[in-house]
Amino acid sequence: MREPYAVFFGDVAQDEFYAMPHFPASGDKVYVETLQPQFGGMVANAAAIYAHYARSTSFSSQLNSGALTQKLLRQLRELGLNTHHVIFDEDVPDSHCIIMLSGDQHIVLIPSLGITRTELTDATWDHFRGADFLFTTLTDSIPFRRGPLRAGDVLAELRRQGVLVVMDIDVYNPENHGSGLIAHCDILFMNAIGRRRFVETGNDIAALLAAGATAIVVTLDRGGCEVHTATGVELIDGHVVPVVDVTGAGDTFSSSFMFAYVSTRDAIESARFANAAAAMSVGHVGARGGMTTEHDVRAFLAHRPVLENG
Repeated sequence: MREPYAVFFGDVAQDEFYAMPHFPASGDKVYVETLQPQFGGMVANAAAIYAHYARSTSFSSQLNSGALTQKLLRQLRELGLNTHHVIFDEDVPDSHCIIMLSGDQHIVLIPSLGITRTELTDATWDHFRGADFLFTTLTDSIPFRRGPLRAGDVLAELRRQGVLVVMDIDVYNPENHGSGLIAHCDILFMNAIGRRRFVETGNDIAALLAAGATAIVVTLDRGGCEVHTATGVELIDGHVVPVVDVTGAGDTFSSSFMFAYVSTRDAIESARFANAAAAMSVGHVGARGGMTTEHDVRAFLAHRPVLENG
């Protein structure tokens, strides 16, 4: 019997951090402090955090084979991730991410890699089909191709074969609206900005649930999260914690949710676990600085107060 595993397909990057007294406005000039670069990328962060829970984890992406890529992949392998199914494409530029910090808030700038087609080889396709779930984003999945199959067909076929399709749409970039890929998701994560844009572009959470989605989770920063399922909406309160860096809190939430969900198939309990893990993560610098264990998250849940909403 095979060991269960998860596939994370998407971005990995070198995060370049700049601290500033305030975020610049148009025409402004701000002197910034350059901080130590960190390993990052939303999907790579989620994959690393998932693997840290001692779960078999595969990371895949479309990258060049240069020195920075090798550095990024080597670090993921050191964390225990399988990177055998990375797709190398020398036309893809190096992957960097610019993160501006001011107080407990941040702005993330992600230079586009310009990928328009990601051809899934036989080996990669077989690997995807054997996973418990595929975790990705709209931006990363839109280029999926499998011969004549386009992205929607690829995701639909994975679901037919029992693979959960999981997406983090984060702030939901409106340019991805119209791809139709959200309809192929089993579990969908977004933050409050993402939910607003999601609704403004004509999407409807209730309609997605009626069409077969299992859970749609909206993260609310210190306010916790909302879990939308076929049985209704439940608000999970946030935790009162000191904040050092919120970078990667959403990645911690989504991967921790999936860690709990694979075992329990309980979206509400998984959200409670994920809320605690995300709260713990913001006490550390860097998206992966707060990686933790199931034992520590359970201990945190047993002893920390929650921030009551309303």
